[in-house]
Amino acid sequence: MKLTTAVPFTQTSIERMQIEVPFGLIGLANLRRFELTFVEGGWPFVQMKSIADEELSFLAIDPRGVIPGYEIEINSDDSEALDLSDADDALIYNIATVYSSQPQHVTVNLIGPVVVNRRTLIGKQVIIANSDKYSTMHPLIDDRQAHAA
Repeated sequence: MKLTTAVPFTQTSIERMQIEVPFGLIGLANLRRFELTFVEGGWPFVQMKSIADEELSFLAIDPRGVIPGYEIEINSDDSEALDLSDADDALIYNIATVYSSQPQHVTVNLIGPVVVNRRTLIGKQVIIANSDKYSTMHPLIDDRQAHAA
């Protein structure tokens, strides 16, 4: 199934949402429930906080309007596991890594997005079928060169 992020981003996409990730995240199989909330004044970032004994929090982005031309393909096993019958049912979140804040350096993982069925709020971190087009360290913000000048 091909999922596109061409739809413009609107902050009303989510206010606060709890999702279930039955298989956990890659490398963190024990984390299965998350709350997604907007970072106040921090568009395009969303906080993805685990709801478990072990509280971990990630920054993620909704790539719509942020990553031009980002179009992912997920395999049929993943779309079946998520019960996605239509691409419009999918929400996509890419986990971000903040390397430094001064100067700002932030990348996002475009190869392993968390895909959520907006109807069931069940999600899964997937490895996209067209991973050769993207990077796990796609630069979102990189002010290191400008800061050095």
